[in-house]
Amino acid sequence: MTQYFKNSIFLLLACLSIISCEREPGSGGSESGEKDYQYFLLSALGSWPNTVHYMTATNDLTKGEMDITKEGDEINSKGTYSYIVKNGFIYNYKTDQGIFKKFKYTQDRLTTVKEVPFTYISDISSYVWIDANTLVIVGETGDGQHIRYTVFNTSDLSIIRQGEIEGFQPFPTAYNFYSLGAMTYIDGHIYLQYSFRNGKWITPDYYNFAVIDYKTFKVINSVTDSRSSGVANGSPYFKTTFTKDNEAFYYTCFPRVGAGSNKIYLFRALKGATSPDPGYQINLTDLVGGKSLETVIEYMGDNKMVVLYRDPALGNAYNGRYAIIDIETKQVVRVLDELPGDEPYEQGMFVRNKKLYIAVNANKGGNYVWIYDLQTDKISKGMKLPDKISGFARFDKFYD
Repeated sequence: MTQYFKNSIFLLLACLSIISCEREPGSGGSESGEKDYQYFLLSALGSWPNTVHYMTATNDLTKGEMDITKEGDEINSKGTYSYIVKNGFIYNYKTDQGIFKKFKYTQDRLTTVKEVPFTYISDISSYVWIDANTLVIVGETGDGQHIRYTVFNTSDLSIIRQGEIEGFQPFPTAYNFYSLGAMTYIDGHIYLQYSFRNGKWITPDYYNFAVIDYKTFKVINSVTDSRSSGVANGSPYFKTTFTKDNEAFYYTCFPRVGAGSNKIYLFRALKGATSPDPGYQINLTDLVGGKSLETVIEYMGDNKMVVLYRDPALGNAYNGRYAIIDIETKQVVRVLDELPGDEPYEQGMFVRNKKLYIAVNANKGGNYVWIYDLQTDKISKGMKLPDKISGFARFDKFYD
């Protein structure tokens, strides 16, 4: 009888162990889930300003389900979702507390690795990685009249150096504040797009482009480009530029409300140049038939990029469509019309190994990851995602 009892207990423990190992990625307790993940999703519930965000993660987007009723972590109390992500870690500037934080999502919880006091800029307007552990963030001072930079060693959040970027063009008449766009780093130089604005956020009918020496943070050259107004949004909330093969910086211009034109352009600057490429531009708005573009683009490889736009033929909501564009021929290659209409939030897609992963928030048929393979031109349905949410605020990879 005693031996039977021991065997029964052993069998029960074995079954529980198997169930625990198969659980993906976790189901509640602080020790559930995996120690490390490849991908994460931020699901938004409720309406702004009372939106609550939940983080879930996985190592396989091709199958399974993310269920925020059984797994994940509420992240509002830990910081904003203005995430800079690199090598499995998340970096976040919590402006209301004056803290710069480093997080790790592990065992189904967003945990703080380190935090340091930081108030040098009002917010992160743009950022760029110099290498795996060197992060540059750029922002304005509280009065909007100075542009500052900070270089972090992200291994321990120590500040390598910081200061004010010198040498921008002077404020034009009637415009007394900066409006920063996106930036990149190529071979010792930072390429930064910027503009000016007045107190009502009206900008001139042009934008500016600066090349900055990374060693000194002094402007080498700054020019005015009248082909468009406005700038890209370089904030970690958005994804409106990309750097192709360390050879060229591609960036958008989003004119502000009240500008003479609301058309959105793609421009580029080549490595080693001191100004934008005057012979290159794509009118993205015209390319998608005059439809409204969202503030997200992504480079896929093989000279292809993806844009997200609103198609009114699908209705007033859940009308997001994804189009693949060849950046050399400047033509739409195809529209991913196999996908259901999306109600996008901010960053709901990313690229890895020439595959585009999209978290689609659909109004029927359920929410899923959809995967477009650039090399085969095939689309497949992947992991089941949470339903009945406001949107997916961020869908991304933890590792490049």
